[in-house]
Amino acid sequence: MTDSAPATVRRLHLIFDLERGRLVARDFLRELSEQNWPVQVTGASKRQDLDAAHRELVMVETMRRAQVALVLVTPMASTSRNVVEEVRYAKHANLHVAGLLIAGSTAHTQLPQGLHKSAVVGWDWGALKKLVM
Repeated sequence: MTDSAPATVRRLHLIFDLERGRLVARDFLRELSEQNWPVQVTGASKRQDLDAAHRELVMVETMRRAQVALVLVTPMASTSRNVVEEVRYAKHANLHVAGLLIAGSTAHTQLPQGLHKSAVVGWDWGALKKLVM
């Protein structure tokens, strides 16, 4: 790609544990913005005071604006109700679901159902760029 060629913007939806991962998500987004990648975060985990059927409908529609659902995998992500639900919603929205090991998680950390270990990397900007771009 030359300097004059426009960069293709990759649209991400960020999934994280609402109970225990807010600060980690904030730090990740700050550092992501410093990478100067052609990335746009189109949505992220948030509380929805809706019944289950409406929540799924709203979240899937929101996620369809993205191309990749990026799961911030913390040691407790596999037991986080919203993470498990949102990974399922991302699959319904036909997104590529990728994961980033953070906050003490390792290759041995249990992943949320629907997130395959081949689509997970450690917090390494080069590996993450390859995964999502």
